[in-house]
Amino acid sequence: MPTLHLVSRAPALAACLEVAGADDAILLLEDGVYAGVAAGHAADDGADAPPRSLFALEPDVRARGLGDRLGAGITIVSDAGFVGLVERHQPIVTWR
Repeated sequence: MPTLHLVSRAPALAACLEVAGADDAILLLEDGVYAGVAAGHAADDGADAPPRSLFALEPDVRARGLGDRLGAGITIVSDAGFVGLVERHQPIVTWR
């Protein structure tokens, strides 16, 4: 079963990407959603695009006013979507 990586601080995304497998999912939450803005700029600059399974938690995105600033490859999920990710992934790893 693939791993779910929970990234709660933007700087932790780089370390997470170094070890995340191709089938793993990465969920940006809390201040980690700011990494979704940087990931969007990196893709625009021609850098490596984020993995296809990159998600951001909608309440955290909305609370920080980032809804229209996230990279195109990032899927915004609700709290229910978060629960669905947890149900489909094991283990769950937290990055801070």
